[in-house]
Amino acid sequence: MRINPIQKSYYSENTKYSKNKFDKQYLQQNSNYISDRFDRTNKIVSFGNIRQTALMLAKQIPLEDRIASLFDIFKRGDIITVGKNIQETQKALKDSLDAFDHIIKRIFFIEEDVLNGNLAFLKNATGEKEIVNINDFDIYLRGDLGNYKLKPHESFYILPGDHIKINDTDMQIKNEPKINLSMQRHIFSKVFDFTETSKDIIKAQNKKELATLSKDKKNKTHPITFADVGGQDKVIDTLKREVLYPIKYPEAFEDIKVNHGIILTGPPGTGKTLIAEALANESNAYFTKLNGSELKSKWVGESEENLRNFFNDAIERQPSIVVFDEFDSVAKKRDQIDNYSAEFVNQFLSIMSDIEKHNDDVFVLATTNKIDLLDDAIMRSGRFGKHINVGIPDLKGTKQIFDIHTENKNLDKSINKDILVQKLHDIKATGADISRLVSDAHNNAFDRLSIFEKMNNGTFKRSDIDNLSINYEDFEKAINSFMSENKIKERKKIGYN
Repeated sequence: MRINPIQKSYYSENTKYSKNKFDKQYLQQNSNYISDRFDRTNKIVSFGNIRQTALMLAKQIPLEDRIASLFDIFKRGDIITVGKNIQETQKALKDSLDAFDHIIKRIFFIEEDVLNGNLAFLKNATGEKEIVNINDFDIYLRGDLGNYKLKPHESFYILPGDHIKINDTDMQIKNEPKINLSMQRHIFSKVFDFTETSKDIIKAQNKKELATLSKDKKNKTHPITFADVGGQDKVIDTLKREVLYPIKYPEAFEDIKVNHGIILTGPPGTGKTLIAEALANESNAYFTKLNGSELKSKWVGESEENLRNFFNDAIERQPSIVVFDEFDSVAKKRDQIDNYSAEFVNQFLSIMSDIEKHNDDVFVLATTNKIDLLDDAIMRSGRFGKHINVGIPDLKGTKQIFDIHTENKNLDKSINKDILVQKLHDIKATGADISRLVSDAHNNAFDRLSIFEKMNNGTFKRSDIDNLSINYEDFEKAINSFMSENKIKERKKIGYN
Protein backbone atom coordinates (compact mmCIF):
# COMPACT_ATOMS: atom_id res chain seq x y z
CA MET A 1 0.00 0.00 0.00
CA ARG A 2 1.39 3.40 -0.95
CA ILE A 3 1.92 5.90 1.82
CA ASN A 4 1.69 9.67 1.49
CA PRO A 5 4.19 11.32 -0.87
CA ILE A 6 7.48 12.19 0.75
CA GLN A 7 8.64 15.71 0.08
CA LYS A 8 12.24 16.84 0.50
CA SER A 9 12.80 14.31 3.26
CA TYR A 10 11.88 10.68 3.73
CA TYR A 11 9.75 11.83 6.66
CA SER A 12 6.28 13.24 6.08
CA GLU A 13 5.87 16.97 6.66
CA ASN A 14 3.03 16.11 9.03
CA THR A 15 5.27 14.20 11.41
CA LYS A 16 7.37 15.62 14.20
CA TYR A 17 10.62 14.38 12.70
CA SER A 18 13.06 16.76 11.05
CA LYS A 19 16.00 16.35 8.70
CA ASN A 20 19.05 14.66 10.15
CA LYS A 21 21.45 17.35 11.31
CA PHE A 22 24.57 15.31 10.74
CA ASP A 23 23.61 14.30 7.20
CA LYS A 24 22.63 17.83 6.23
CA GLN A 25 26.00 19.19 7.34
CA TYR A 26 27.84 16.33 5.65
CA LEU A 27 26.07 16.99 2.38
CA GLN A 28 26.82 20.69 2.42
CA GLN A 29 30.48 20.01 3.22
CA ASN A 30 30.62 17.34 0.52
CA SER A 31 29.18 19.55 -2.24
CA ASN A 32 32.59 20.93 -3.16
CA TYR A 33 33.97 17.42 -3.48
CA ILE A 34 31.08 16.47 -5.76
CA SER A 35 31.84 19.38 -8.07
CA ASP A 36 35.57 18.74 -7.97
CA ARG A 37 35.25 15.01 -8.65
CA PHE A 38 32.83 15.60 -11.52
CA ASP A 39 35.18 18.13 -13.13
CA ARG A 40 38.36 16.09 -12.73
CA THR A 41 36.82 12.78 -13.76
CA ASN A 42 35.22 14.31 -16.82
CA LYS A 43 38.57 15.69 -17.96
CA ILE A 44 40.46 12.43 -17.71
CA VAL A 45 37.80 10.15 -19.25
CA SER A 46 38.58 9.73 -22.96
CA PHE A 47 36.61 7.37 -25.18
CA GLY A 48 38.41 5.69 -28.03
CA ASN A 49 36.59 4.31 -31.05
CA ILE A 50 36.00 0.95 -29.37
CA ARG A 51 34.75 2.53 -26.18
CA GLN A 52 32.52 4.92 -28.10
CA THR A 53 31.05 2.09 -30.15
CA ALA A 54 30.38 0.06 -26.98
CA LEU A 55 28.68 3.05 -25.39
CA MET A 56 26.48 3.58 -28.44
CA LEU A 57 25.45 -0.06 -28.32
CA ALA A 58 24.81 0.14 -24.55
CA LYS A 59 22.50 3.10 -25.15
CA GLN A 60 20.27 0.79 -27.18
CA ILE A 61 19.46 -1.02 -23.93
CA PRO A 62 16.21 0.47 -22.55
CA LEU A 63 16.93 3.13 -19.95
CA GLU A 64 14.68 1.41 -17.41
CA ASP A 65 16.82 -1.74 -17.68
CA ARG A 66 20.07 0.17 -17.23
CA ILE A 67 18.68 1.86 -14.11
CA ALA A 68 17.35 -1.46 -12.78
CA SER A 69 20.80 -2.99 -13.21
CA LEU A 70 22.26 -0.29 -10.97
CA PHE A 71 19.52 -0.90 -8.41
CA ASP A 72 21.18 -4.31 -7.88
CA ILE A 73 24.28 -2.64 -6.37
CA PHE A 74 22.45 0.34 -4.90
CA LYS A 75 23.34 1.25 -1.28
CA ARG A 76 22.42 3.91 1.23
CA GLY A 77 24.61 6.90 0.35
CA ASP A 78 24.53 6.21 -3.40
CA ILE A 79 22.78 8.32 -6.02
CA ILE A 80 21.87 7.10 -9.50
CA THR A 81 21.64 10.00 -11.95
CA VAL A 82 20.56 10.22 -15.58
CA GLY A 83 21.12 13.13 -17.94
CA LYS A 84 22.37 14.29 -21.30
CA ASN A 85 25.81 15.12 -19.95
CA ILE A 86 27.70 15.28 -16.70
CA GLN A 87 27.83 19.07 -16.58
CA GLU A 88 24.04 19.51 -16.65
CA THR A 89 23.51 16.80 -14.04
CA GLN A 90 26.23 18.24 -11.83
CA LYS A 91 24.54 21.65 -11.87
CA ALA A 92 21.13 20.12 -11.19
CA LEU A 93 22.50 18.24 -8.17
CA LYS A 94 24.22 21.31 -6.75
CA ASP A 95 20.98 23.31 -7.10
CA SER A 96 19.07 20.54 -5.30
CA LEU A 97 21.31 19.82 -2.31
CA ASP A 98 18.49 20.58 0.12
CA ALA A 99 16.61 17.56 -1.24
CA PHE A 100 19.21 15.12 0.12
CA ASP A 101 19.49 14.15 3.77
CA HIS A 102 22.50 11.89 3.63
CA ILE A 103 26.13 12.20 2.70
CA ILE A 104 26.79 11.30 -0.91
CA LYS A 105 29.31 8.47 -1.08
CA ARG A 106 28.93 7.36 -4.70
CA ILE A 107 27.26 8.83 -7.78
CA PHE A 108 26.38 6.64 -10.78
CA PHE A 109 25.83 8.62 -13.97
CA ILE A 110 23.98 7.26 -17.02
CA GLU A 111 24.30 9.32 -20.17
CA GLU A 112 20.98 9.49 -22.05
CA ASP A 113 20.91 11.70 -25.16
CA VAL A 114 17.12 11.86 -25.60
CA LEU A 115 16.25 12.78 -22.01
CA ASN A 116 15.12 16.40 -21.64
CA GLY A 117 16.02 16.88 -18.01
CA ASN A 118 17.68 14.90 -15.24
CA LEU A 119 16.72 11.95 -13.04
CA ALA A 120 18.08 11.09 -9.60
CA PHE A 121 17.39 8.07 -7.40
CA LEU A 122 18.45 7.42 -3.81
CA LYS A 123 17.90 4.81 -1.12
CA ASN A 124 16.37 6.25 2.06
CA ALA A 125 16.97 5.26 5.69
CA THR A 126 14.33 2.51 5.57
CA GLY A 127 15.89 0.92 2.48
CA GLU A 128 13.19 2.11 0.06
CA LYS A 129 14.08 3.65 -3.27
CA GLU A 130 13.09 7.26 -3.94
CA ILE A 131 13.13 9.46 -7.00
CA VAL A 132 14.20 13.05 -6.42
CA ASN A 133 13.23 15.83 -8.79
CA ILE A 134 16.48 17.72 -9.33
CA ASN A 135 15.01 19.73 -12.20
CA ASP A 136 13.58 23.25 -12.12
CA PHE A 137 10.26 21.96 -13.47
CA ASP A 138 7.63 19.41 -12.40
CA ILE A 139 7.87 15.70 -13.21
CA TYR A 140 5.20 13.05 -12.66
CA LEU A 141 4.83 9.57 -11.15
CA ARG A 142 1.99 7.23 -12.12
CA GLY A 143 1.24 4.24 -9.92
CA ASP A 144 -1.53 1.84 -8.97
CA LEU A 145 -3.18 4.33 -6.63
CA GLY A 146 -3.02 7.43 -8.82
CA ASN A 147 -0.80 10.14 -10.21
CA TYR A 148 1.62 12.27 -8.24
CA LYS A 149 3.28 15.52 -9.23
CA LEU A 150 6.82 16.15 -8.00
CA LYS A 151 7.72 19.79 -7.76
CA PRO A 152 11.41 20.78 -7.96
CA HIS A 153 13.47 19.31 -5.08
CA GLU A 154 10.64 17.05 -3.88
CA SER A 155 10.87 13.25 -3.70
CA PHE A 156 8.60 10.18 -3.85
CA TYR A 157 9.33 6.61 -2.90
CA ILE A 158 8.96 4.32 -5.90
CA LEU A 159 7.72 0.75 -6.47
CA PRO A 160 8.18 -1.72 -9.33
CA GLY A 161 5.59 -0.95 -12.00
CA ASP A 162 5.48 2.79 -11.31
CA HIS A 163 5.93 5.07 -14.32
CA ILE A 164 8.04 8.23 -14.31
CA LYS A 165 7.21 10.95 -16.84
CA ILE A 166 9.74 13.71 -17.43
CA ASN A 167 8.77 15.96 -20.33
CA ASP A 168 8.24 13.61 -23.30
CA THR A 169 9.99 10.59 -21.72
CA ASP A 170 7.94 7.91 -19.98
CA MET A 171 9.78 5.05 -18.27
CA GLN A 172 8.78 2.20 -15.99
CA ILE A 173 10.46 1.36 -12.69
CA LYS A 174 11.87 -2.17 -12.55
CA ASN A 175 13.58 -4.05 -9.76
CA GLU A 176 15.76 -5.93 -12.22
CA PRO A 177 16.52 -5.76 -15.94
CA LYS A 178 15.34 -8.27 -18.55
CA ILE A 179 18.83 -9.72 -18.79
CA ASN A 180 21.88 -9.61 -16.53
CA LEU A 181 23.77 -6.39 -17.34
CA SER A 182 26.45 -6.65 -14.66
CA MET A 183 29.20 -7.01 -17.29
CA GLN A 184 27.98 -3.90 -19.15
CA ARG A 185 27.55 -1.52 -16.20
CA HIS A 186 31.01 -0.01 -16.63
CA ILE A 187 30.11 0.87 -20.22
CA PHE A 188 26.77 2.62 -19.79
CA SER A 189 27.48 4.25 -16.38
CA LYS A 190 30.27 6.26 -14.85
CA VAL A 191 30.98 5.94 -11.16
CA PHE A 192 32.19 8.84 -8.99
CA ASP A 193 33.34 7.38 -5.70
CA PHE A 194 33.64 9.72 -2.70
CA THR A 195 33.69 6.95 -0.09
CA GLU A 196 37.14 7.73 1.33
CA THR A 197 36.47 11.47 1.43
CA SER A 198 33.14 10.81 3.14
CA LYS A 199 34.83 8.79 5.88
CA ASP A 200 36.99 11.79 6.79
CA ILE A 201 33.96 14.10 6.88
CA ILE A 202 31.93 11.68 9.00
CA LYS A 203 34.81 11.14 11.42
CA ALA A 204 35.41 14.88 11.84
CA GLN A 205 31.71 15.62 12.35
CA ASN A 206 31.22 12.79 14.83
CA LYS A 207 34.26 13.92 16.77
CA LYS A 208 32.88 17.45 16.91
CA GLU A 209 29.44 16.33 18.07
CA LEU A 210 30.80 13.91 20.68
CA ALA A 211 32.89 16.71 22.15
CA THR A 212 29.70 18.64 22.95
CA LEU A 213 28.49 15.86 25.25
CA SER A 214 31.02 16.79 27.91
CA LYS A 215 30.34 20.52 27.82
CA ASP A 216 28.78 22.18 30.84
CA LYS A 217 25.08 22.87 30.38
CA LYS A 218 25.73 26.47 31.38
CA ASN A 219 27.78 26.94 28.24
CA LYS A 220 24.94 26.03 25.93
CA THR A 221 23.59 28.85 23.80
CA HIS A 222 20.44 30.42 25.17
CA PRO A 223 18.38 33.40 24.06
CA ILE A 224 19.60 36.76 25.40
CA THR A 225 17.35 38.07 28.17
CA PHE A 226 17.44 41.00 30.56
CA ALA A 227 19.32 38.77 33.00
CA ASP A 228 22.25 38.89 30.56
CA VAL A 229 22.33 42.69 30.61
CA GLY A 230 24.08 44.35 33.50
CA GLY A 231 24.33 47.94 34.62
CA GLN A 232 21.28 49.24 32.76
CA ASP A 233 18.41 48.68 35.18
CA LYS A 234 16.82 52.10 34.51
CA VAL A 235 16.97 51.60 30.75
CA ILE A 236 15.41 48.15 31.05
CA ASP A 237 12.65 49.46 33.31
CA THR A 238 11.82 52.19 30.79
CA LEU A 239 11.70 49.73 27.88
CA LYS A 240 9.42 47.44 29.86
CA ARG A 241 6.95 50.29 30.25
CA GLU A 242 7.29 51.56 26.67
CA VAL A 243 7.42 48.28 24.72
CA LEU A 244 7.24 45.04 26.72
CA TYR A 245 4.04 45.73 28.65
CA PRO A 246 2.12 47.16 25.63
CA ILE A 247 2.95 43.94 23.73
CA LYS A 248 2.09 41.56 26.56
CA TYR A 249 -0.94 43.45 27.94
CA PRO A 250 -2.47 45.38 25.01
CA GLU A 251 -5.85 45.70 26.74
CA ALA A 252 -4.25 47.99 29.34
CA PHE A 253 -3.00 50.43 26.68
CA GLU A 254 -6.13 50.86 24.58
CA ASP A 255 -6.52 54.49 25.62
CA ILE A 256 -2.81 55.33 25.80
CA LYS A 257 -0.74 56.64 22.89
CA VAL A 258 2.17 54.23 22.56
CA ASN A 259 5.61 55.24 21.25
CA HIS A 260 6.43 53.11 18.22
CA GLY A 261 9.84 54.69 17.73
CA ILE A 262 12.55 54.87 20.41
CA ILE A 263 16.13 56.08 20.11
CA LEU A 264 18.77 54.40 22.26
CA THR A 265 21.71 56.75 22.47
CA GLY A 266 25.00 56.67 24.34
CA PRO A 267 28.69 55.77 24.00
CA PRO A 268 29.76 52.72 21.99
CA GLY A 269 29.85 49.42 23.88
CA THR A 270 27.21 50.23 26.48
CA GLY A 271 24.85 47.47 25.30
CA LYS A 272 22.27 49.27 23.19
CA THR A 273 21.82 46.46 20.66
CA LEU A 274 22.06 43.77 23.34
CA ILE A 275 19.24 45.40 25.30
CA ALA A 276 17.05 45.56 22.18
CA GLU A 277 17.60 41.86 21.46
CA ALA A 278 16.85 40.96 25.08
CA LEU A 279 13.66 43.02 24.88
CA ALA A 280 12.50 41.05 21.83
CA ASN A 281 13.15 37.73 23.56
CA GLU A 282 11.39 38.82 26.75
CA SER A 283 8.29 39.79 24.76
CA ASN A 284 8.37 36.78 22.37
CA ALA A 285 8.13 39.29 19.54
CA TYR A 286 9.56 38.83 16.06
CA PHE A 287 13.02 40.37 16.12
CA THR A 288 14.93 41.72 13.15
CA LYS A 289 18.03 43.87 13.02
CA LEU A 290 19.60 45.96 10.28
CA ASN A 291 22.80 47.93 10.23
CA GLY A 292 22.33 51.35 8.69
CA SER A 293 25.37 51.01 6.49
CA GLU A 294 24.00 47.72 5.09
CA LEU A 295 21.01 49.55 3.69
CA LYS A 296 22.98 52.16 1.78
CA SER A 297 23.04 51.91 -1.98
CA LYS A 298 24.74 53.95 -4.66
CA TRP A 299 21.45 53.91 -6.60
CA VAL A 300 19.02 56.40 -5.13
CA GLY A 301 15.62 54.74 -4.82
CA GLU A 302 16.74 51.13 -4.33
CA SER A 303 17.33 51.52 -0.61
CA GLU A 304 13.91 53.09 -0.18
CA GLU A 305 12.27 50.06 -1.79
CA ASN A 306 14.35 47.72 0.36
CA LEU A 307 13.28 49.65 3.43
CA ARG A 308 9.60 49.35 2.55
CA ASN A 309 9.94 45.57 1.99
CA PHE A 310 11.84 45.25 5.25
CA PHE A 311 9.04 46.91 7.22
CA ASN A 312 6.28 45.05 5.37
CA ASP A 313 7.81 41.83 6.68
CA ALA A 314 7.87 43.19 10.24
CA ILE A 315 4.24 44.34 9.97
CA GLU A 316 3.11 40.93 8.71
CA ARG A 317 4.83 39.21 11.66
CA GLN A 318 3.73 41.59 14.40
CA PRO A 319 4.25 41.93 17.27
CA SER A 320 7.69 42.91 16.02
CA ILE A 321 10.74 44.70 17.31
CA VAL A 322 12.95 46.26 14.67
CA VAL A 323 16.44 47.46 15.51
CA PHE A 324 18.44 49.90 13.39
CA ASP A 325 22.12 49.99 14.33
CA GLU A 326 24.20 53.04 13.40
CA PHE A 327 20.98 54.91 12.65
CA ASP A 328 22.87 58.15 12.08
CA SER A 329 24.43 56.71 8.91
CA VAL A 330 21.06 56.71 7.09
CA ALA A 331 18.88 59.24 8.93
CA LYS A 332 21.08 62.32 8.80
CA LYS A 333 19.73 65.84 8.54
CA ARG A 334 18.36 66.46 5.05
CA ASP A 335 19.96 69.05 2.81
CA GLN A 336 20.07 69.89 -0.90
CA ILE A 337 23.46 68.24 -1.37
CA ASP A 338 22.80 64.78 0.06
CA ASN A 339 19.92 63.62 -2.14
CA TYR A 340 20.24 60.03 -0.91
CA SER A 341 19.74 61.00 2.73
CA ALA A 342 16.71 63.12 1.89
CA GLU A 343 14.98 60.37 -0.09
CA PHE A 344 15.66 57.78 2.58
CA VAL A 345 14.47 59.99 5.46
CA ASN A 346 11.28 60.86 3.57
CA GLN A 347 10.50 57.19 3.04
CA PHE A 348 11.30 56.37 6.65
CA LEU A 349 9.02 59.16 7.91
CA SER A 350 6.21 57.83 5.70
CA ILE A 351 6.61 54.31 7.09
CA MET A 352 6.64 55.48 10.70
CA SER A 353 3.52 57.58 10.09
CA ASP A 354 1.72 54.54 8.66
CA ILE A 355 2.71 52.40 11.67
CA GLU A 356 1.42 55.05 14.05
CA LYS A 357 -1.76 55.63 12.01
CA HIS A 358 -2.69 51.94 11.98
CA ASN A 359 -1.40 51.38 15.51
CA ASP A 360 0.59 48.38 14.32
CA ASP A 361 2.27 46.27 16.96
CA VAL A 362 5.67 47.25 15.57
CA PHE A 363 8.31 48.95 17.69
CA VAL A 364 11.40 50.45 16.12
CA LEU A 365 14.51 50.91 18.23
CA ALA A 366 17.25 52.99 16.65
CA THR A 367 20.74 53.00 18.17
CA THR A 368 23.25 55.79 17.72
CA ASN A 369 26.09 57.50 19.54
CA LYS A 370 25.70 60.60 17.34
CA ILE A 371 22.15 61.70 18.04
CA ASP A 372 22.98 65.29 17.07
CA LEU A 373 23.32 64.20 13.42
CA LEU A 374 19.75 62.90 13.13
CA ASP A 375 17.15 64.77 11.10
CA ASP A 376 14.84 66.95 13.22
CA ALA A 377 11.70 65.43 11.71
CA ILE A 378 12.87 61.96 12.77
CA MET A 379 13.26 63.13 16.35
CA ARG A 380 9.80 64.52 16.93
CA SER A 381 6.95 62.80 18.80
CA GLY A 382 5.07 60.26 16.74
CA ARG A 383 8.29 59.16 15.04
CA PHE A 384 11.21 58.84 17.47
CA GLY A 385 10.12 61.16 20.23
CA LYS A 386 11.32 58.88 23.04
CA HIS A 387 15.07 59.06 23.67
CA ILE A 388 16.72 56.75 26.18
CA ASN A 389 20.31 57.29 27.23
CA VAL A 390 22.28 54.06 27.63
CA GLY A 391 25.25 55.34 29.59
CA ILE A 392 28.37 53.93 31.15
CA PRO A 393 27.34 51.78 34.16
CA ASP A 394 27.62 52.93 37.76
CA LEU A 395 29.54 50.88 40.36
CA LYS A 396 26.61 48.55 40.98
CA GLY A 397 26.15 48.05 37.26
CA THR A 398 29.84 47.40 36.73
CA LYS A 399 29.67 44.61 39.32
CA GLN A 400 26.61 43.12 37.60
CA ILE A 401 28.39 43.07 34.24
CA PHE A 402 31.56 41.62 35.74
CA ASP A 403 29.56 38.83 37.42
CA ILE A 404 27.81 38.00 34.13
CA HIS A 405 31.06 37.66 32.18
CA THR A 406 32.91 35.71 34.89
CA GLU A 407 30.02 33.38 35.76
CA ASN A 408 31.68 30.36 34.13
CA LYS A 409 35.27 31.42 34.83
CA ASN A 410 37.40 29.95 37.59
CA LEU A 411 38.67 33.00 39.54
CA ASP A 412 41.51 32.64 42.01
CA LYS A 413 40.26 32.76 45.61
CA SER A 414 42.78 35.48 46.41
CA ILE A 415 41.02 37.98 44.13
CA ASN A 416 39.30 40.81 45.96
CA LYS A 417 36.35 41.30 43.62
CA ASP A 418 35.33 44.64 45.17
CA ILE A 419 38.76 46.15 44.49
CA LEU A 420 38.80 44.81 40.93
CA VAL A 421 35.28 46.06 40.16
CA GLN A 422 36.17 49.49 41.60
CA LYS A 423 39.15 49.66 39.28
CA LEU A 424 36.97 48.81 36.28
CA HIS A 425 34.53 51.50 37.35
CA ASP A 426 37.32 54.05 37.78
CA ILE A 427 38.47 53.56 34.17
CA LYS A 428 34.83 53.96 33.05
CA ALA A 429 34.69 50.52 31.39
CA THR A 430 31.58 49.79 29.35
CA GLY A 431 29.93 46.38 29.14
CA ALA A 432 31.86 45.63 25.93
CA ASP A 433 35.10 46.73 27.63
CA ILE A 434 34.51 44.42 30.60
CA SER A 435 33.76 41.49 28.29
CA ARG A 436 37.04 42.08 26.49
CA LEU A 437 39.04 42.51 29.69
CA VAL A 438 37.76 39.21 31.10
CA SER A 439 38.78 37.44 27.88
CA ASP A 440 42.19 39.14 27.92
CA ALA A 441 42.73 38.08 31.55
CA HIS A 442 41.88 34.50 30.59
CA ASN A 443 44.46 34.64 27.80
CA ASN A 444 47.01 36.05 30.25
CA ALA A 445 46.43 33.01 32.43
CA PHE A 446 47.13 30.84 29.38
CA ASP A 447 50.39 32.74 28.85
CA ARG A 448 51.37 32.40 32.50
CA LEU A 449 50.89 28.61 32.38
CA SER A 450 52.51 28.25 28.91
CA ILE A 451 49.26 26.92 27.44
CA PHE A 452 49.74 28.77 24.14
CA GLU A 453 53.30 27.45 23.94
CA LYS A 454 52.03 23.89 24.36
CA MET A 455 49.44 24.48 21.67
CA ASN A 456 52.15 25.76 19.35
CA ASN A 457 54.29 22.69 20.04
CA GLY A 458 51.36 20.30 19.64
CA THR A 459 51.70 18.99 23.21
CA PHE A 460 48.52 20.55 24.65
CA LYS A 461 46.16 18.26 26.55
CA ARG A 462 42.73 19.00 28.00
CA SER A 463 44.10 18.19 31.47
CA ASP A 464 46.48 21.19 31.17
CA ILE A 465 43.57 23.57 31.86
CA ASP A 466 41.45 21.43 34.19
CA ASN A 467 42.59 23.40 37.23
CA LEU A 468 43.26 26.73 35.53
CA SER A 469 42.26 29.82 37.48
CA ILE A 470 42.53 33.52 36.65
CA ASN A 471 44.36 35.59 39.28
CA TYR A 472 44.47 39.30 40.04
CA GLU A 473 47.74 39.78 38.13
CA ASP A 474 46.08 38.42 34.98
CA PHE A 475 43.36 41.08 35.28
CA GLU A 476 45.83 43.81 36.15
CA LYS A 477 47.93 43.02 33.10
CA ALA A 478 44.81 43.14 30.92
CA ILE A 479 43.72 46.49 32.35
CA ASN A 480 47.18 48.04 31.94
CA SER A 481 47.34 46.90 28.33
CA PHE A 482 43.83 48.26 27.77
CA MET A 483 44.83 51.64 29.20
CA SER A 484 48.01 51.82 27.14
CA GLU A 485 46.00 51.49 23.94
CA ASN A 486 44.32 54.81 24.75
CA LYS A 487 40.90 53.19 24.88
CA ILE A 488 39.94 55.27 27.89
CA LYS A 489 42.04 58.45 27.86
CA GLU A 490 40.08 60.22 25.12
CA ARG A 491 36.69 58.77 26.03
CA LYS A 492 34.00 61.42 26.45
CA LYS A 493 31.96 61.25 29.63
CA ILE A 494 28.60 61.12 27.84
CA GLY A 495 26.04 59.45 30.01
CA TYR A 496 28.45 58.87 32.90
CA ASN A 497 27.52 60.04 36.35
